[in-house]
Amino acid sequence: MNEEILIVINRNPGQAVHSVVKLFGIRIRGNSVYIFFGGLLAGVLLAMAAYQVSILLAAMLLVAPAAAAVVFIRMFVANKPRGYFGFWLEERFRGSKLNPPQKAGGNHASA
Repeated sequence: MNEEILIVINRNPGQAVHSVVKLFGIRIRGNSVYIFFGGLLAGVLLAMAAYQVSILLAAMLLVAPAAAAVVFIRMFVANKPRGYFGFWLEERFRGSKLNPPQKAGGNHASA
């Protein structure tokens, strides 16, 4: 009888799936979870600083950076390609026009 031999295909390191974390129902990959933890840390530090002024202000400042981090992740990280935030910023500042290629010295190649 003919036996079929299974072939094992190893993935390249560039194709390996990075760690995936579920955060508030959205799947984020890699180190993006640190954006949320940075928001939490910023909220705690801002709340500690604002506690001397007002407890209500401290409560608002405790939640605001974490909520901003979640909004940032939903807009620019979840289900977006790598480098999307930089692309979005450049499109906002320069518009949708293509930029001319540049030499190493910073002069335009067409000049």
